[in-house]
Amino acid sequence: MTHPFKELLIDIQRRPNAISASAYDMAWLAWIMPSARDWLCDAQLPDGSWGAELEYYHDRVISTLAAINALAATSTNGHDMKRIERGIRYLKKATWRLSQDFTETVGFELLAPALLQIGRDLGLDLSEVDRALEPLESIHQEKLALIPPSLLYDRRCTAPHSLEFVGFDGLDRAAIPQLRFANGSIHNSPAATAFCEVAGASCPAGCDYLSATLEYYEGAVPNVTPFDLYEITWSLLHLYLAEDLTLFRKAVQPLMEKIKTSWGSEGIGITEEFPPDLDNTVAAYTLLSTLGETPDPSVLEKYEESDHFRCYQFERNISLDVHTHLLMALRQAPDFPRRDDMMLKAINILIRYLQSGFIADKWHVSPYYSTAHALIALHGLVSYPLIQDQIEWLCNTQQDDGRWTFYPRFPPAAVEETAHALLALLVIQKRDGSIPDGTIKRGMEFLMAHYTGQTNLPALWVEKTAYHPTHIARSIFLATFSLYEQLYDGC
Repeated sequence: MTHPFKELLIDIQRRPNAISASAYDMAWLAWIMPSARDWLCDAQLPDGSWGAELEYYHDRVISTLAAINALAATSTNGHDMKRIERGIRYLKKATWRLSQDFTETVGFELLAPALLQIGRDLGLDLSEVDRALEPLESIHQEKLALIPPSLLYDRRCTAPHSLEFVGFDGLDRAAIPQLRFANGSIHNSPAATAFCEVAGASCPAGCDYLSATLEYYEGAVPNVTPFDLYEITWSLLHLYLAEDLTLFRKAVQPLMEKIKTSWGSEGIGITEEFPPDLDNTVAAYTLLSTLGETPDPSVLEKYEESDHFRCYQFERNISLDVHTHLLMALRQAPDFPRRDDMMLKAINILIRYLQSGFIADKWHVSPYYSTAHALIALHGLVSYPLIQDQIEWLCNTQQDDGRWTFYPRFPPAAVEETAHALLALLVIQKRDGSIPDGTIKRGMEFLMAHYTGQTNLPALWVEKTAYHPTHIARSIFLATFSLYEQLYDGC
């Protein structure tokens, strides 16, 4: 029988870029592709909104705004107006609840005002929605001030990934040809690519990218594709937490070769063409070092700011997860002269935020993800009392049936959230045996009873919309099951 780790690594090579569909991106395609429009009509949720199954307001608001705009622009019958009216009714309620979310979706402060303007230009009555989003204006201006206009159409900048925020009137159409990636996309974004098609900056390569993406994903595109380096790196990193990857060298090698050949002067990004970032770079550094291919750690200094480390250029909020994963990488660089200074800076950032009992970051809707990764990174680096509250928080928030969740009204979220919590507790248990066996066994009983594969798991990860990275999430479950079998012999 093939080892589950090997099965995953083979699947990543056979069917890469596995990810859930995005209603937001499909809304942009609906302007120009009838099949996408049909999908969008069928995808409206019972409450009138569009978006992921979990009601995460930033995701639902941005997706619903894009959807009603697309339907208004292409309307052919009265049924469309009813769909639009239901969408607007939802927006009137949901926009006032955005503060209930842990974090914004990527680019929300830029995209929401642009979508509102498009809706107004299409004749939609969004006055109440506009009032609810008025506080966003100062944040919108703050973000715009961070992006130098000269870099807005620069392939080395991540802003073009959300290029639709400039609106139809603000698009520099002459700049689009130089911006396109080799696959014809605008920064691997179906939405940004479709926006350019709608806005009069069309080209055959862009159309081909959208058509090929729609076909590859069987009729429903995601919010980003391709993202092969991201998928490889984070799937392997989770497996690394549980097993010695050299035991699977034959299966690992082709994937690691892709990381190695893509490594540049600033590390790596989500793909070879996409701008590098610190999160993917430190994860790749950890893996390369583990397998004997140690890059120059001085690349990590390029992301250092005066009091923190940035993930991307021009980000408005720091990423705590980046500091967590930086610590994992620096553990692999004992001879790097600046190792201790950089570790101390990262630790200070994390400890500052750990005072709240848990960590919530901008890449996942659940604090169990970020808190679990922080504990894995900090355990053994800082004194136990500094992370005791977080370990106790994990143990104390377990429910009677063994699950962990921050969304009790949405039970499907608990499956992945439980895996995150268990992974951290199992890593700590393997290191020092300090976690109560009953806590771990109850959690595993829940997980084994409810984890049936990737198909039905909800979108909990954050990009422009919420999404589910199929292979990456699967690696979390496999790492958790593997650690449990090592410690408890599968009992």
